[in-house]
Amino acid sequence: MPDKSALGCLTDEELAVLSRTSVEAEAELLARYFRLVRFHAGRYASAPADVDDLTQEGLITLLKIMKQFDSSQEKRFSSFAQVCIINRMRSFMRSQQNHAVPEENLIQKLEEKGELIDADTPESILMQKESYAQCRMQVMALLSDKEWEILQCILNGASYAHTAEILHISVKSVDNAMQRIRRKMRAVQQDAE
Repeated sequence: MPDKSALGCLTDEELAVLSRTSVEAEAELLARYFRLVRFHAGRYASAPADVDDLTQEGLITLLKIMKQFDSSQEKRFSSFAQVCIINRMRSFMRSQQNHAVPEENLIQKLEEKGELIDADTPESILMQKESYAQCRMQVMALLSDKEWEILQCILNGASYAHTAEILHISVKSVDNAMQRIRRKMRAVQQDAE
């Protein structure tokens, strides 16, 4: 188990590789990218209710690409993550048939809500990391065995169709399970706020 204080000194690329075996490294990387995910969710949401769904899509994508990131290639994790997160959010919105247009004054609105205030003290960063790890454990505890299997397939890069094929269930069952997983993740996130 890596030393929590040492994780803050690692690069995103090192954390991505380490996150395959360390929940703490995973939580550190999620904490680093949460604001970016939330920012893009705000950009692509066509309605306030879409922000939470897009945030969940972004976080699921982030968990997925941590496992897929190839550190041997000369690319930065941050660039890779941003492209993947944006593409997933756009795809999600297209699938919902909501063609979102980024708001002109989004930054001003986020500042008014206090979401862009940079109050990162060592204590708040540590509390955030512990909160993410705790939320992850809560979500894992809420998932059924089948939901956990489906989520693992999706995080490992399988499409809904391929997941259905692997687990011998229908694509609709995969879609329904992912909707339940998102609801559970959203509930844990709201409880944490």
